[in-house]
Amino acid sequence: MQMRKSFTRAAATLAIGALAASLLAGCAPSTGGDTESDGPVVLRYWSWAPNIGKIVDVWNAQNPDVQVEVNTSTGSNDIVAKLSAAKEAGTLPDLSNTSYENLPNLVVNGIAADITDAFGDYEDKVTPAAWNLTTFDGVNYAVPQGTGPMFLYYRTDLFEAAGIEAPTTWDEYAEAARTIHAADASKYLATFPANDAQLFGALSQQAGSEWWSNDGGDWTVDVDGDASTKVAEYWEGLVDEGVVTTFKTFTPEWQAALANGTIASWISAVWAPPLIAQNAPDTAGLWAAVRIPQWEAGDPVSGTVGGSGTVVTTTTKYPEEAREFAIWLNNSSDALNAYIENASIWPANLEGRELPALAAAAPVALKDPSEFYSLAAEIDEETVPVTFGPNVAATYSAFNDAFSEAITNGSSFTDALAKVQKAVVDDMTKLGYTVK
Repeated sequence: MQMRKSFTRAAATLAIGALAASLLAGCAPSTGGDTESDGPVVLRYWSWAPNIGKIVDVWNAQNPDVQVEVNTSTGSNDIVAKLSAAKEAGTLPDLSNTSYENLPNLVVNGIAADITDAFGDYEDKVTPAAWNLTTFDGVNYAVPQGTGPMFLYYRTDLFEAAGIEAPTTWDEYAEAARTIHAADASKYLATFPANDAQLFGALSQQAGSEWWSNDGGDWTVDVDGDASTKVAEYWEGLVDEGVVTTFKTFTPEWQAALANGTIASWISAVWAPPLIAQNAPDTAGLWAAVRIPQWEAGDPVSGTVGGSGTVVTTTTKYPEEAREFAIWLNNSSDALNAYIENASIWPANLEGRELPALAAAAPVALKDPSEFYSLAAEIDEETVPVTFGPNVAATYSAFNDAFSEAITNGSSFTDALAKVQKAVVDDMTKLGYTVK
């Protein structure tokens, strides 16, 4: 499996003063953790994970001398901006949750600390899909929490009524979309969501795209390359035919469509079943989960949708305690059992995948969940390596703007991709990166 390129070398090539000053700020005195002279060490931890406080409570009960205070006010979409502002102000927490796609930004900007001396021996204990997303040139910058293998979730009752089976190729997927819509013009196989750049990026990865690559500090940006264009043209064709809708995910409109059967399937990740149960509770037990369709039959390939890890920040006054907590949080059976009970995690830790609690927590949304997690493990192995760039948030914002405009105006998806490409290159150039 291809290892990803160095981000530390990329950081050294930054040209503008603002980022250089930001990197130097990583050496400033910390205001991270806090403690009374006769009291416990107190670590501050930022996370958006559901019910994370219940997992932290387990640690606090077991470690009276090292207590963790969790702050859940920062979400995954704004974690980079919030951490960057905190670094500038000298108020970084000791630890933070991060999505894998945002980790390179935190590395380049001197926020995520090198934890290799504490975590470097864990490679055999973590799935390679997660290890490769948190390790650059042999240096560990985050403790993996979970992975995001992709699934096609579909309503078994609606598929049976239409006389179709789960599609295994994208050609079959298109035919399924036509069949469902022809039988009932108010129903669609799926939606193409202009607000889900992460999903489109994963589908592009499956097709062979690399939006970012790095070679000795020089970046290449290929958002509108052949593979992504292939994906864009495929979905534009289905939208133009009118056989898929364009509801934006996680909106009231989308929620209603998921609940009432207006959309019969959802391409998402391993973490989706609890969201189905939450947004469409009356459909519990009606869903099935299979691999996403393939471009080449018999050659399963998947992209990366989500997944997160825990970083120790460069300014913590308690690096040893912070690293110990980060490793415990994502690798100990006590923490993983609490995660499974309270947050429906699919662990990156391989032993965590064998915990009895995980089998007992099979998703209620699925008609037959018995093979769900074993299939997730297989899809992890089929997931292509991916390099995320240092400006993912700006890229996703540009995607959402360009594709929302294309859907509203009925304009070309490939033109929208070209706009995203330009926006990404312009943003990286402005920030001082060398972009080929």
